[in-house]
Amino acid sequence: MDYEYNLDELHKTKEEVERLSFIRDKHTNRALPKALEKQFWVMHTQRTRLNTIHFFWSGLVAYIIFILFTTPSDYLVIETQYFASDFSRCVLSVVNGALCLLIYALFARLSILKRYFYAAACLIMLWAIVVTSILMMSVQSEALKNQATLLISFIYMLGFILSGLKPIHMLMVGMLSAVFILMWLFVSDVHFHFIILTRALIGSCLLGFAISSMLVSKERMLFLNAKLAEVNEKIQRIHASEFLHLSQHDGLTQLSNRRSFDEMLDVFYLQARRDNSALGILFIDIDYFKDYNDFYGHQMGDHVIASLAKAIKNSIRHMDFVARYGGEEFVVLLPETDAQGAYAVASNIYRSVERLEIIHEKSQVSQHITISLGITVYRGETHIGQYELLSYADQALYRAKKLGRNQIYYHSCRGDRA
Repeated sequence: MDYEYNLDELHKTKEEVERLSFIRDKHTNRALPKALEKQFWVMHTQRTRLNTIHFFWSGLVAYIIFILFTTPSDYLVIETQYFASDFSRCVLSVVNGALCLLIYALFARLSILKRYFYAAACLIMLWAIVVTSILMMSVQSEALKNQATLLISFIYMLGFILSGLKPIHMLMVGMLSAVFILMWLFVSDVHFHFIILTRALIGSCLLGFAISSMLVSKERMLFLNAKLAEVNEKIQRIHASEFLHLSQHDGLTQLSNRRSFDEMLDVFYLQARRDNSALGILFIDIDYFKDYNDFYGHQMGDHVIASLAKAIKNSIRHMDFVARYGGEEFVVLLPETDAQGAYAVASNIYRSVERLEIIHEKSQVSQHITISLGITVYRGETHIGQYELLSYADQALYRAKKLGRNQIYYHSCRGDRA
């Protein structure tokens, strides 16, 4: 069947995911194989982008509350002689943060920009850290300058935990930012506590990297569990489809079985009655098949049944329905088909079997395998039920056998014969 290859592949994938899960229990920081790692980061970036959209207004409210708490404290710690310059830098820092959040949200939401979301996140974090640090470290008030180191560390932590960047990429952004900040402070001859600022910059990078690495490691495990659940679901779906197929089809011929035929007969019968249209029914039986089985063996008999099933299927129209009715018998439903059309289909099947030229030494009518065919046509008569309709088709087949087999016999529901 078509899904057997997929099932084998899914089982291999399941074993690989289970192996990776076992390995990660012992080596939590190890990256996944290249293909899975790529899938993980695509999923992670997509989830970060969607979270940015969903929680934008909550984040905006949180940012406003943060400003309402920090701005008054800035006002209190700024020395009087530096108030104008220092407070303006504080305001610019707040505005810069708001612009960074807005641009970040735009890249997350707008369809023309979302493909650049990850690269934009890197640049936004770099800009936020560098500009905020330059603005806040260039103030004159010593207390405000010390407070700025905490703000810088806070921005670093946000970048590592919430930006959606890979820990190594955020580490590179953080280190590059630290270099820019320190170079600018030296070139601008700004007074600052080198050790304190360096600890804040480098320490934030290392601490943020460690925390985000642990969080990503946990998310990788969740990703593997989700992947395993997805694979199991696909396997179960295929098994369910396989069971359904087996319950509706004959294993030898892959044609529909008696159960499926009964269901389709209900559909076509009701359709013919509703639309007052014709429904042809064709019964087929292999002539002297028991003799063939006894002489050639059941394995060769199965081969004959499978070959005839294929020939019958290739001889009918796309709108027709064929099933293995039982043993060596087949039945074909011919919707919207009158007697002439049903006879034409029966003739096609008869000739297709004849062309197979399967040797049958024990046949009493031919040197090859032959078939007998019985036809009846239902025209929507309300007094004829489904079982009675099948009885007419069965009687037609019986008459074809009685008259010498290897022929087509038509039995009309209205009593005429052909």
